Amino acid sequence: MRSSPRWLILLIDLILVSIAFFFTYLLRFNFAFADSFHKFLLQLPLVLLISTLVFLRIKPYRGVVRLTGEYDIKMITKANIFIAAVMFLLTILMRLAGRTESFLNFPYSVIIIQFLLATFFMIVARAIYKSLYYKIAREGSKTYKVLIYGTGMPAVRTFETLKNSTDCHYIIEGFIQPEHAGEPGAKRIQGIPIYAQADIDEEWLRRHPVDQVIIAHQEQDPLATLNNMDLFIRQGIQVKVVPPPEQWTGHFFDVHHLQSLNLEMLLDRKPIRLEDRDIRSLLEGKTVMVTGAAGSIGSVLTRQILYYGPAKVILVDQAESPLYDLKVDLETEGYQNFRTVLADIEDTALMEKLMAEHRPDYIFHAAAYKHVPVLEMEPYYGIKVNILATRRLMEAAGQYGVRKFIQISTDKAVNPTNVMGATKRVAELMARCMQEKYPQTEYIVTRFGNVLGSNGSVVHRFRKQIKNGGPVTVTDENIVRYFMTIPEAAHLVLKAAHTGSGGKIYVFDMGHPVRIMDLAKRMIALMGKNPEEIEIRITGLRPGEKIYEELLTSDEKVTRTEYDKLYIARLSPLDCALLFEQLNLLEQTDLHDTGAVIDLLRRIVPEYKPNRNHRSLDEKRQS
Repeated sequence: MRSSPRWLILLIDLILVSIAFFFTYLLRFNFAFADSFHKFLLQLPLVLLISTLVFLRIKPYRGVVRLTGEYDIKMITKANIFIAAVMFLLTILMRLAGRTESFLNFPYSVIIIQFLLATFFMIVARAIYKSLYYKIAREGSKTYKVLIYGTGMPAVRTFETLKNSTDCHYIIEGFIQPEHAGEPGAKRIQGIPIYAQADIDEEWLRRHPVDQVIIAHQEQDPLATLNNMDLFIRQGIQVKVVPPPEQWTGHFFDVHHLQSLNLEMLLDRKPIRLEDRDIRSLLEGKTVMVTGAAGSIGSVLTRQILYYGPAKVILVDQAESPLYDLKVDLETEGYQNFRTVLADIEDTALMEKLMAEHRPDYIFHAAAYKHVPVLEMEPYYGIKVNILATRRLMEAAGQYGVRKFIQISTDKAVNPTNVMGATKRVAELMARCMQEKYPQTEYIVTRFGNVLGSNGSVVHRFRKQIKNGGPVTVTDENIVRYFMTIPEAAHLVLKAAHTGSGGKIYVFDMGHPVRIMDLAKRMIALMGKNPEEIEIRITGLRPGEKIYEELLTSDEKVTRTEYDKLYIARLSPLDCALLFEQLNLLEQTDLHDTGAVIDLLRRIVPEYKPNRNHRSLDEKRQS
């Protein structure tokens, strides 16, 4: 429905002023003003003239009528005060001049009654229109009974937005006050009762069935929010969250901004937040290359890089469909200063050609094979990409004068028990030694835990299993992991790139590790399933998997950086000549000979303790 034209609202307001003036004379003269009717007819055009001039000046008719609120009421009241003031001024002047019979002389009571009636009629008319508009607009729309969690200004703003929504018909059953609220329902906000969190239980919900709970209370701890919502989630009630104001479009909140409970709430810690004032100075106007750009971390990292205004971003990935999807998405989002390149980082000649052509200032190396069970069965691919191709990429970066090469690592590289972790540990060691070989390029390593929601992560597996009705498979009841969200991981990489100096490893303070069993239970609840109906099955540790993972080796300590939560690992001395000698030997080794490759990996990474016996590829094929 289109907004009514402004001139029409102005005309209706003037008609309401005329009606109010008529009833003013009726009330003033006790419904018998025959003797004053002639004066009424003379004064009405004057009142309309004054009203027109005041309305054109103050413009109370400019508000969208269906969205009439406190501001519009203030403007209507202000306009009628000015009209009354002009009438009062004319009356004073006429009486001072002794012209009490003039039609410019208004009885004081007429001025007061006119002000009250005109203001009342204009407000009521808008309220009636607003009510009819939403009644018509909501015909056939879905009805939701809602509880709003919170009682502050965000909650009141949410209430107003839901009440004015035309997408759905929201019936607000009450507000939830996190702390004690006194007698249940005794206090009210705009007539809607307030209940304390403790007052609402399963019996209360049976008496007051609701469809949604909307969180409009900014908890500092997401886990606390998750715990507070536990009752509603278990009852199958949909939980939505009002995002922070900076995420609203044009600072205006509507129902489309409501979000589902997010992955951060699965973490046993507050979300990591880093200031980004310095990243723009790092990236603006620069040329950047991202390998593995179409992956989970790479795609989010790419978007964050593009946000800071680089001159050009080269996006490299060997996965055709995901790279194409990324290209289409970025173009749809309005980005143009990027180029996608379908390429495998093993193609050294092509990588060198790209560097020679584009001369990147920074390379973010996110390309890697990462699935532990796959690389346990096929170490060949992990060695080829995570070590040998990465080494050649690092060498090329030094030869072509790249300012910074940022290597993305993992906590699985710490005291590794699997091939994937061992290969990533070798990449960390290579970055340190490349710093000695190419001092003009800064080789920076970022190390963090599991990325919540990335491709192939436990979250994806759990979500699929829960949708299918279970069972949800957990390898060990006591297994724990460090987790971070994809945006957190990408932001860490950018912060490390800004503050980092070559040859160092940067790690996050990720709080306490999360028990995978607890993660599974929370996901079952978040997806609105009854935990008693979804089986959690213990399957045993997979090849190369360990109960817990660490962010630092036994000989590493940390020092603070200028950013809270971002630390530098203090490293022990490294014999780079020996490392390069071992890497050359690895280059010459038959990578299909798994036993020989594993033995060499153990020599390069002494702390690598495989928890399975590896056989050569030929032996596996024969078995």
